[in-house]
Amino acid sequence: MRTWLKITLGILISFLLIFIIGGYIFYRMLNNSLPMYEGSLSVPGLKNNVEIYFDSLAIPYIYASNDEDAAFALGYLHAQERMFIMDVIRRAGEGRLSEVFGKETLPFDKMFRTIGIKQTAEMIKRKMNSDALKILEAYSGGVNYYINKYKSKYTFEFDLLGYEPEQWTPENSLVVIRMMGWELNLSWWTDITFTELAQKLGKEKVKDILPGYPENAPTIIPDHLNKFADVNTSFIETDKAFRKFFGFTGTHIGSNNWVVNNSLSASGSPIIANDPHLAFSAPGKWYAAVIKSPEWSAAGVTLPGVPGVVIGKNENISWVLTNIMTDDCDFYFEKLDSSGTKYLVDSKWRELKMDEDTIFVKGEKPVPITIRKTHRGPIISDIYPYNFVYNKSGTKYPTMSMHWVGNDFSDEAEAFMEINKASNWKEFKSAVQKFNVPGQNFVYADKDGNIGYLFGGVVPLRGKNPTNVTSTTFIFDGTTSANDWTGLLSKNKSPELFNPPQNYIASANNKTVKNFNYHITNLWEPSSRIERITELLSSKEKQSVQDFKKYQMDIVSPYAKKVVSYILQAFKDITVTDKNLKQSLELLGDWDFELSKYRQAPTIYLTTFKFLLENTYEDEMGSDLFNQYVFMANIPYRNILDLLQNANSNWWDDVNTPERETRNEIIRKSVANALTYLEENVSGDIKDWQWGELHYVTFKHMFSGNFSLLDDIINIGPYELGGDGTTIFNTEYRFSKSIEKIPMFKHDLFENVLGPSMRYLYDFSEPDEFYLILTTGQSGNVMSNHYSDQSLMWLNGRYMKISTNDETIKAPPNKLLTLVP
Repeated sequence: MRTWLKITLGILISFLLIFIIGGYIFYRMLNNSLPMYEGSLSVPGLKNNVEIYFDSLAIPYIYASNDEDAAFALGYLHAQERMFIMDVIRRAGEGRLSEVFGKETLPFDKMFRTIGIKQTAEMIKRKMNSDALKILEAYSGGVNYYINKYKSKYTFEFDLLGYEPEQWTPENSLVVIRMMGWELNLSWWTDITFTELAQKLGKEKVKDILPGYPENAPTIIPDHLNKFADVNTSFIETDKAFRKFFGFTGTHIGSNNWVVNNSLSASGSPIIANDPHLAFSAPGKWYAAVIKSPEWSAAGVTLPGVPGVVIGKNENISWVLTNIMTDDCDFYFEKLDSSGTKYLVDSKWRELKMDEDTIFVKGEKPVPITIRKTHRGPIISDIYPYNFVYNKSGTKYPTMSMHWVGNDFSDEAEAFMEINKASNWKEFKSAVQKFNVPGQNFVYADKDGNIGYLFGGVVPLRGKNPTNVTSTTFIFDGTTSANDWTGLLSKNKSPELFNPPQNYIASANNKTVKNFNYHITNLWEPSSRIERITELLSSKEKQSVQDFKKYQMDIVSPYAKKVVSYILQAFKDITVTDKNLKQSLELLGDWDFELSKYRQAPTIYLTTFKFLLENTYEDEMGSDLFNQYVFMANIPYRNILDLLQNANSNWWDDVNTPERETRNEIIRKSVANALTYLEENVSGDIKDWQWGELHYVTFKHMFSGNFSLLDDIINIGPYELGGDGTTIFNTEYRFSKSIEKIPMFKHDLFENVLGPSMRYLYDFSEPDEFYLILTTGQSGNVMSNHYSDQSLMWLNGRYMKISTNDETIKAPPNKLLTLVP
């Protein structure tokens, strides 16, 4: 054999052996981290034995003799399935990501150190209810039992990043709760964007594109905006990059919930439903559990990192949630003195509170930072990262502070423990009144046939006359105390509803109540989902669980019907000769507005809608401001309908041409752009334009996008699907351009990034069972059989039937894990 051939074969064999041995070691490492579902564990810290049964989808059924042991067991279960994401979320909230990720995450650490979530959690712990604190301490004990027992056997993410999780504390759980509040609080974003728009385009131009103009609190663009330098948007760019880093790329954050009482129920008992819309990820947001102890018997979905059932049922009641979209965050222009240590309020200088801090960065020198605070909250304009997104370095920006209700005291841990244990409306109401962040619509039903709604949040009282608030959409002038919050609206004045005459209650992030005296928000979702829900709930004399299953998968859009009418009208007297255009208009004209993945009409409509937004707004705004404006999807969704009703709006004119364009001309241009895009990027033949060819979902791991072979293991999908951001089955895609420079797939333009994070159904006529489905599975371990075993069920509208009956739970083939003191 020739020498070169021997050498080549030797190298190939060596590489093969290294690959086999390395793969075997990696496989063993991954398998060693698999969760334990059967057997017995000797556990320090428990008072009595705890039995945990697991069904075929790894749903745990916890039997404990006291609340603390139940919380301990839940902490252990969360840790063995989701320790990495729990650890990353607490690190994010504390501003400590850079210790393990390096300098890439330094802007995020600066942001969250500035916001002060860790300090808020420490303050809450000092003030919170002692019984709730005991539950947090017991839960932390369960997490720490896992951390201590499984050293060097954690999931692969810890090995790749080269670190081990630290001990869990009650403060960490409080950080996780506040981080959920931060994810669901988007009102902070609009103030900055609309202020920049007003500074660039002027008051008269911008008032036509404000969300919900006019609104229950009149929106009058204030004159003070031009007194200050152009606003700095780097703060919201940092947050957008953070959301991208975590996979929180959707902004149309909402949900659906509804309940019918005995009169509308086919079973004769209330039936309640919920599907919270959150950003997709792998693993998903929720962990299902059934908890049984003498004083705490609850079942539903839990949030890893926190003890308690967030959405679900107990033996007497059931509760479900949607986001209120509360405007509970304001920004203020501040005027500093030459030393940068004082700020002006009512013609007097006040001292800034100065906190020195240090961020430790993996592989780099520690980074010292100074956090400055006013009486309202932190100065957030000191954050100037991500110039690669909006390159505005060297520009002089005004100083801005932020007041967020999430930095004030509230005890959501206590609230949810009391909700879990509530046995009637009075107890439930008392518990919800302790809940502030994030603001939620609580819909309720009980075994006695009652249904109800409670406003679970707070309304800031702004200025001396909070019933006549103006300018909440913009940054306030901080040099006067007239714009300060004077308190929070009394919970007794918050909206509520009990046993309404229509026999049902539904919410889909729509406006809470008409003619309310106080400003709640102007960030309501478009009315499409609530219109469709109301239509379906009114379509039959009696509703069943099977009906509700169909409704949660519904992809008919009343919104599309409204927009398409304007598209067809734009071509009413136009002679059409182009074959694809003629066929497209015929498809739209015959369409029933079901956004099926198998049909072409949704593709034509939604591609046209994409270009309609660009052709309407981008010429005036420019690319940067346009992407900020459409970043929160419900704003352009609502405003473009308002503009379509006003054929003479100045926004239809393209400022880059000498002619004055009309509404119909812009619509026709958008249709032409859409057809060109589809012909060039999909096919010249309309039969290939099925919506599912462009619209898909991939549940992405946090490490996704770094290595394609790894992506095949850690990501779940892609799966084709129908719907859009206006259907009950919400399948939102981005309107703004992604920060990613290279899209993962050819049609990244319509990638679904947000939607039903779980689906829940409960009929009180069957008290020992409920229906639930998650987006991925119970486990965050990529080697687990339960990492993705629910995804296809979720996609196809199937559900787990979870039993709370003792005999069923303890029967084979369910497995038993016993925790022994």
